[in-house]
Amino acid sequence: MATSKKSKDPSSDVKVLSVMRGINVSDAPFTSIGQDGVLTPIPVMRHGIRGTQNVAKGKADVSNIQTTESAKTAVNAQGVAVDFSLQPTPIRRLVTACDNDEVRRQIDAFLLRAETSEELLELCRRYARRILTGSFLWRNLELAHKLEISAQSNGKTVAISGDKAFQLAASGFGDYCDEERTLASWLQQGFVSEPSAGTGIRITAKVLFATAGAFEIYPSQVYVSGKPKGFARPLYKLNALSATEMARLADNQDPRTFSDSFPTGIAAIRDQKIGNAIRTIDTWYAEGATQPIAIEPNGASLSANRFFREVNQGKSFFDLRPQIPALTEQLHAYPSQEPLTADAMFVLAVFIRGGVFSDGKKESGDD
Repeated sequence: MATSKKSKDPSSDVKVLSVMRGINVSDAPFTSIGQDGVLTPIPVMRHGIRGTQNVAKGKADVSNIQTTESAKTAVNAQGVAVDFSLQPTPIRRLVTACDNDEVRRQIDAFLLRAETSEELLELCRRYARRILTGSFLWRNLELAHKLEISAQSNGKTVAISGDKAFQLAASGFGDYCDEERTLASWLQQGFVSEPSAGTGIRITAKVLFATAGAFEIYPSQVYVSGKPKGFARPLYKLNALSATEMARLADNQDPRTFSDSFPTGIAAIRDQKIGNAIRTIDTWYAEGATQPIAIEPNGASLSANRFFREVNQGKSFFDLRPQIPALTEQLHAYPSQEPLTADAMFVLAVFIRGGVFSDGKKESGDD
């Protein structure tokens, strides 16, 4: 008796799946807020320091001499400001390459139905909360006595100030305020319609100090695989000096022109770090009730140094991708008061994150 051969699932083989970013952001330069409200760009300064040894090396020499970079506000600054621009990409255009026609049809149907879903709107509300609570400021939030954050789009403005941002940040996700709902509607509109003049979003954050002073601020750091010996910390900067000019300044031994420190560019938070903060909305993983992690296909967390959504455990993007037809049916048309589909929101958020995905075992991306 002949036995029937089990047919191969047409959605099980995907060697190429390329998805562009759904939220495009610019770098965010720092400026000092002066007593008269004038904004002054903050330079990154390269200089030497003599610190102490803080590792268990058993060395006799306790000093640690290094060249490093730091950035500080102007003297008597009242605070520090950062601003950046944000532009959503229509989600139906996110997938740029897929080598499996059936999978491409499934994804297209999922993204088309997601355009009018409550799940997409909830993602936008979560993005809005992360933006309007200043998550992208990272360590710079420690300097804030008060926080003022505004979003502008197409001639309209929403703003949160005082202690409200801190209160919203501490409340998790839910009970969204009017400002968050308005920003979410702008984001949602950007995800479903073609971009046009004036539809981008400009974000401005002001961190106000408890007292005026020249305080150190924290731009993004730059990873360097082969740092010179004695060089401690390179910072991200805009309008950076050329390597030739930096070398000339660093090697200058003429006492008439010698400088013990010199500016190397304008301090800024890079777009990748801003994007990571905005998409830190995943509370749908097994341990995510109180601590959101960034949207990552495998739930990768650098701070925890682990994967929270390991492949073959049922909740990674690669495990859920073959379930997209079922997830499409589970999307709720808005407005909806029904419990939202967590797996569908996660998968949709991964598409908005973007990346180059392989056969369900490996993934690469720079965001």
